[in-house]
Amino acid sequence: MSTTSRRLVLALALMGLAFAGTSAWIHYKLLTDPSYTSLCDLSATFNCSDVYKSRFGAVAGVPVALGGVIWFGVVALLAGLRRVERRDGDPSGAYIFALATVGLASILYLGYASFFILKKACILCIGTYVAVAGIFVVSGMAASVSVSRLPMRLAGDIRAMISRPTTFLIALLFVVGAGSLLKVFPKEGSVPQGKPPTQDQAKYFEEAWWQQPRVDLGIPADGAKVVVVKFNDYQCPTCKAVYDGYKPIYEKLEKSHPGQVRQVTKDWPWHSKCNFNVPTEMHNWACEGAAAARMAKDRGKLAEMEAFLFQNQQTLTPQGVIDGAKKLLGVTDFDKEYAAKLPDIKRDVADGGALSLNGTPLIFINGVRINGFMAPTLFELALTLELNKK
Repeated sequence: MSTTSRRLVLALALMGLAFAGTSAWIHYKLLTDPSYTSLCDLSATFNCSDVYKSRFGAVAGVPVALGGVIWFGVVALLAGLRRVERRDGDPSGAYIFALATVGLASILYLGYASFFILKKACILCIGTYVAVAGIFVVSGMAASVSVSRLPMRLAGDIRAMISRPTTFLIALLFVVGAGSLLKVFPKEGSVPQGKPPTQDQAKYFEEAWWQQPRVDLGIPADGAKVVVVKFNDYQCPTCKAVYDGYKPIYEKLEKSHPGQVRQVTKDWPWHSKCNFNVPTEMHNWACEGAAAARMAKDRGKLAEMEAFLFQNQQTLTPQGVIDGAKKLLGVTDFDKEYAAKLPDIKRDVADGGALSLNGTPLIFINGVRINGFMAPTLFELALTLELNKK
């Protein structure tokens, strides 16, 4: 790999690191600060926050932007550190090209998800896409060692790196730093409570709240003063965060305002088996979970089934949901009851499609739309404002 190619890759990696680092910071603020508004939210279409908060914004709870920071950091180290050469050549270009191949596949998938599924664009994300594509092209043209030889060279290349104390120390510090960053960064789907708003913040929120447009969903209040409608997927991590974070609020308000807050759950499972709007099969037991919750509601055991589904979200399978329905509800023929519930699930899906739903949970408080997770302190404030409205 020539000096010119190495410098060009390093420049692209640093550019991508700046974009990814900014994205990670914004995602961090979105997870921890309910009052934060990103400067890159330029419009309804060019909106970084909507992309970060979507189901494509994190993998296994880890924000994609954080993975980008680590990826660009590795590429920058390979391009910027002193060459670790052996008699059979400098392998850094081949290692970078291998990483870039994985990176290119990732950005193609994420770009497709952003532009064609979410129909949203993130300026910072586009910057990282350009950087990855550039690194792929430059490293592919400049690699002096075949990628196919890397598995046989890996052990020797590691020994060569260790033999240089400065190079080894920098690499070790990077690994420790990356691990620490992953550990301390808030997980997607966790329950950030948020600080109670100050008096000025509460006043600002109230003024902004009454200016929000409202959608008439055609759902009767049944005597309640507040109707909260939630489009839900029981396999969605953020839906679990909403369930865990808002449950104490509902219980508190039921004591102070009995019967005045009505909760309505609508289904939006992220699986094409029961959701014709979903082109992929992301959540393998979401349809069974939606049907099981409806079966539980018929038997007066919805609370027990929802607790079971959310508490076991990471380990359940379609068969696990069926077994849980049999054990908790006494369901003897799950397939038959599933078929009976499917039309109602699809009706909810049609409602969500009409509302241009692109992420769960989607919540409406007396018609005011909330995309994703609102900090519990602000969610309670919104409900209180509606309860006290004259």
